[in-house]
Amino acid sequence: MNSISFFVNGKEIIDCNVEPEWTVLWYLRNKLRLTGSKLGCGEGGCGACTILISQCIDRESGEIEHRTINACLAPLCSIDGCHVITVEGLGSVNKSNLHSVQTRLGELSASQCGFCTPGMVMSLYGTLISKDNILPTVHDIEESFDGNLCRCTGYRPILDAAKTFACDIDKIYHEKSSSLSSTTFDKCSSYIQKNSSPINKIEFPSKLLNYIPQSIHIKGSIDWYRPVSLHELLNLRHTYPGNQSKLIFGNTTVQIERKYRNIHSSRLISITHIKELQEIKRTQDSIYFGAGITFTHLKSKLIEWIDDNDHFSKALLHQLKHFASTQIRNVASLGGNIIAASPISDINPILEAAGAILELHRADQTEVRRILLSDFYLGDRRVSMADNEVLVGIHIPLPNSSKNKYFLQSYKQARRRDDSKGIVSGGFQVELEQKNLDNNQWNIVSICFSFGGMASKTIQAKHTQQQLIGLPWTKETINQTYQLLLGEMPLNELSQGGQIEYRRTLVQSFLFKFYSYVCNELRQSINDTSLLDYNRPVSHAQQTIPERPQTQKVVGKPLPHRSTYLHTTGEAVYVDDMPSLVNTLHAALVLSTKPNARIKHIDIEAASKVPGFVAFIDHRDVPGMNKPNGPLPDEEVFVTSIALCIGAIIGVVICETEHAAQIAADLVKIDYELLSPTILSIDDAINHESYFGNETCLQRGDVEKAFADAEHILEETIYIGGQEHFYMETNSCIVIPSHDDNEITIHAGVQSPLAVQQTASLVLNRDVSRIICHVKRIGGAFGGKESRALPHCLAIAVAAVKLNRPVRISLDRYTDIRITGHRHPYKIKYKVGFTKEGRLLGLDIHMWNNAGCTLDASQAVMELGMLHMGNTYQFHNIKIHGRVCKTHTSSNTAFRGFGGPQSILGCETIIEHIAAYLKCDPFSIRTLNLFQEGDITHYGQALENWNVPRILNELKISSDFIQRQINVQEFNQQNIYRKRGISLIPVKFGIGFSVQYYNQAGALVHIYQDGSVVLTHGGVELGQGLHTKMISIAAEVLGCNLDRIRISETSTDKIHNMSPTGGSVSADLNGMAIKHACEQLRQRLDTLIVDNNDNISWEKLIDKAYYARIDLCARGFYITPNMFDADFSQNKATYNYFSQGAAVTEVELDVLTGSWHLLRVDILMDVGTSLNPEIDIGQIEGGFMQGTGLYTMEELIWGDYTNNKWIEPGELFTSGPDTYKIPSFSDTPIDFRVSLLSNSFNPRAVYSSKGIGEPPFVLGISAFFALKQACMAYREQQGLSNYFTFNSPATVERLRMTCADEFTRRACSNDYENFQVKGSF
Repeated sequence: MNSISFFVNGKEIIDCNVEPEWTVLWYLRNKLRLTGSKLGCGEGGCGACTILISQCIDRESGEIEHRTINACLAPLCSIDGCHVITVEGLGSVNKSNLHSVQTRLGELSASQCGFCTPGMVMSLYGTLISKDNILPTVHDIEESFDGNLCRCTGYRPILDAAKTFACDIDKIYHEKSSSLSSTTFDKCSSYIQKNSSPINKIEFPSKLLNYIPQSIHIKGSIDWYRPVSLHELLNLRHTYPGNQSKLIFGNTTVQIERKYRNIHSSRLISITHIKELQEIKRTQDSIYFGAGITFTHLKSKLIEWIDDNDHFSKALLHQLKHFASTQIRNVASLGGNIIAASPISDINPILEAAGAILELHRADQTEVRRILLSDFYLGDRRVSMADNEVLVGIHIPLPNSSKNKYFLQSYKQARRRDDSKGIVSGGFQVELEQKNLDNNQWNIVSICFSFGGMASKTIQAKHTQQQLIGLPWTKETINQTYQLLLGEMPLNELSQGGQIEYRRTLVQSFLFKFYSYVCNELRQSINDTSLLDYNRPVSHAQQTIPERPQTQKVVGKPLPHRSTYLHTTGEAVYVDDMPSLVNTLHAALVLSTKPNARIKHIDIEAASKVPGFVAFIDHRDVPGMNKPNGPLPDEEVFVTSIALCIGAIIGVVICETEHAAQIAADLVKIDYELLSPTILSIDDAINHESYFGNETCLQRGDVEKAFADAEHILEETIYIGGQEHFYMETNSCIVIPSHDDNEITIHAGVQSPLAVQQTASLVLNRDVSRIICHVKRIGGAFGGKESRALPHCLAIAVAAVKLNRPVRISLDRYTDIRITGHRHPYKIKYKVGFTKEGRLLGLDIHMWNNAGCTLDASQAVMELGMLHMGNTYQFHNIKIHGRVCKTHTSSNTAFRGFGGPQSILGCETIIEHIAAYLKCDPFSIRTLNLFQEGDITHYGQALENWNVPRILNELKISSDFIQRQINVQEFNQQNIYRKRGISLIPVKFGIGFSVQYYNQAGALVHIYQDGSVVLTHGGVELGQGLHTKMISIAAEVLGCNLDRIRISETSTDKIHNMSPTGGSVSADLNGMAIKHACEQLRQRLDTLIVDNNDNISWEKLIDKAYYARIDLCARGFYITPNMFDADFSQNKATYNYFSQGAAVTEVELDVLTGSWHLLRVDILMDVGTSLNPEIDIGQIEGGFMQGTGLYTMEELIWGDYTNNKWIEPGELFTSGPDTYKIPSFSDTPIDFRVSLLSNSFNPRAVYSSKGIGEPPFVLGISAFFALKQACMAYREQQGLSNYFTFNSPATVERLRMTCADEFTRRACSNDYENFQVKGSF
């Protein structure tokens, strides 16, 4: 066969012209125009592309297998004979046939930006139909999303919506709540009756029930083979041995190699239909797995087999629990994992420890070759395998001694629990012989330690194993073993992955856990039963919303996001979903691969030979200014001479297709001259005095006198790492030049359409009025699409004008992360004076941020951080110094909080430091120094409507904070290796731009004769529910139904000179502008109402107004009163008001590994009188989880000359979901309670509301300090009572190494008590 046939959403497709390199996602989006499935990362790490594949696996019984998969990885050729179901196949808003999954996610506000939502829908649908007519458990549902990420919601509403389908809703934790509260149990209970109806399943095509797989050979740019017998496979491999062909199963490794490592093969041989590779057999002596068994099938079989004596099944299941994701496990094979020979494999160590034997076949030999897995790996991903051999099966010998005891266990520690490769993984096996019945003494008969992440291959500690044979199984023996193990696994500063000391510590921690596990199984006493596995309970949540004012009919209702059903059906359109115009070209960026390097020569010869190549565009093609000033005053569109960082835009390749553009861009060769010094960190910049501008200073009172009067003075320096925005939709834009009047149309996902319009006019040398920027919606932004979205948009605009054809680009995740900047890393050095009671007297603080290679918003970020230093505490004497560092890394930029999260962490660190020094509760220091109503901030603003004291008091009571502190202390006394911490942190966050002219907004309202209304305003819908709130305001003022009002887009030809959407002020500004416009319209309409027709319908009223020639269009405008530019020279700045809140967070930490759980989070937030409590709570939960990510697991790792020598200097290692980890579903709080403060009013914003986008982000600090307290409890137990420096983020590595003990002492060369983990700052 040279064609493939399959079904998509019930429709048959037979295609004779497929390319083997096409993925299912590319085909769906580009050939079938089914754009609901999204491209979020291209490496199967985010789940946005999730679809369902169904196929008949037994023609006789008609058994159908359903699997969710990553469409971005799956080759199109692999779905021959399958039924593909996409989100469009479930239901459609336009067809009014929504599936129950889509409906419930919408009803329960489970989407914000909506970009990830189609993937969530398909993952949930796949879970619901995976068991024939049996609903999943709540536990099944929590685990089913391990391959999906969301950056907006914080996951809680998604889990709540999904759990409404569970069969055991009664198992969800619940307690009696007030009438103002809604719990997970409440929501689920309301759907019990609906669950009595079977889940609507998309019908499987009858034609596929009789599908018989045939051999396939498809020729294209590469060849695709699909043999259907082992004989055929062996012959193919014999014909095309070694690098002449590549065997693939799930394509989960090969696709990433092709896309990101430039490893290509001219022939792909798919082995998914080889019956012999699917076999599973178990005898009394051994287990046999076919190499083609998927991990999902393997897992289900192990669950079926498991019993108390089955150590292998238990150990492998333990490792599979957090191995990859559901989507990956559904397609990836055991054999493929073995052959990949990854040195950080999670699975191979346990197979090695179990004594796995591989079975290899080849066509030219009848004899089967068997080899121990431990002998198979040669290092650096090389294996002991002939070029024409094929791995057919894996044999696992089972212990046969009835007298001896056999134990097998696996361990893994990763950057995140779900879908994260292990930093170190281990497989441990021991056989023990009893020597003394009286004292339960056992000797070692055989033993095996196997590790991933400790060498260039899965490594076995053979020397150590030999030394242990015959020794007693005692703590003394294990203590000797630690040093032996470390001696066999030498790591150095060039070892891939870094984290040397942490990895050496984990090896010991795993061994200690294994020893404790075995002792417990032998009924021997162990120090701490918390060493045994922690089973995470099912999460639950509660939201408490105060009653809304009775005077409001619409505003204040908990309405779902206006586009929520478009999100759940995949019908919401983003930039990359827009169809191309005829004649559209595709672009790919040519980026610098060196930092601080002069460009000597650019060679495009090879690129120009790529079929479909059109042009190479660089600085010589710019018709206007290549350095356009404006938001990016010191940046070039294209590099003219010196590339300041890796990722600087040197040029753009333009081709007829996206694929050709990507190939051609990779073929552009650039010669560089490296310059020096290359500055890559804050400390480098300080040493070389590399800064933007002069030092900024903000001062109040007399700091030196305060220090002289202080009874105590403390000094310390901390570092805070940066953060990747990781919005789910990467940057995209389409530029369309027009022959008509030199007009340029730009479609882009940007937070500041005005900035695109203005800078494009300078670059293209055209009037601003000729540039129109349209923004429909954005799939998340968080500040990252404000200024850093400009460079590639401008580059594409130059290309479009030069070629006079539409040009489009969509950045892949790898490129987007590398070039669009991040949150600023900070260094903070402080000196604080205080009394013996802990009252703050004086603070002298120096702050440095890493701006990267250009200024961008870095000075403004520093200034806002300086204004937020102090948080909710009164410093009568304070001096703040700020320096913006210039380095040769990509330019850092705005990010939710805009410098506030870093400076507030610094402030709260000072509070914790004082408390530790005085040996008192940090909460007492916080309450002692709280601002009071009317107090003056260090920049001269009086506090009005100050609610923080009330918030802290109410939250202390509602969260039972004091009693829980006691409970935490008791837990820590009773448990050695698991520690808890609890922290209560308040926040004060200023709302309003510190630049006066930004505090303005316009709106335009049209009412049509039929009564329908279109709003246009200057804010962009990022997922924050802005449009939903604006529609509510309009409905409230106009007096019409919500469904009569819509917002189409944000566009510069409708609203002029709009401010950026950010700073948590967009609802304030645009809401007031809309209110102003609608009030004008309402006043005009009211002139038509007389006593006898005051009940006239909206439609009749508008019709009457039209015929009365009343203007049904109004423009609204608003400026925030009493705002002025910040003037640091005069110590003056102002905010419109302050959003306030507090959080209590309780954590539990495994001190031996650094792994942790959020046990409970209580948040009380002052949102004034909420415009929409459903949306505001979503912002609070999502902001908190994103903030928790910043302060804990999210870590940017850069190559440099000192800390990370294993990475190329200036290269960002964490450039995708494989290496950069944001919080996932299993990181949500087990108990998550959010309440809105009652009876709070704000006269300075629309309908007494408050901005809420950024303030709750900062509350993630409470998780950071709760973890620090847990570390402190362990250190004190170890006799280390001194204060310790704790930098951010609190990664698993930093947490473990802070918990200094005998294990870290062996792993560190010196000063293990104060060891500081290396970071990129």
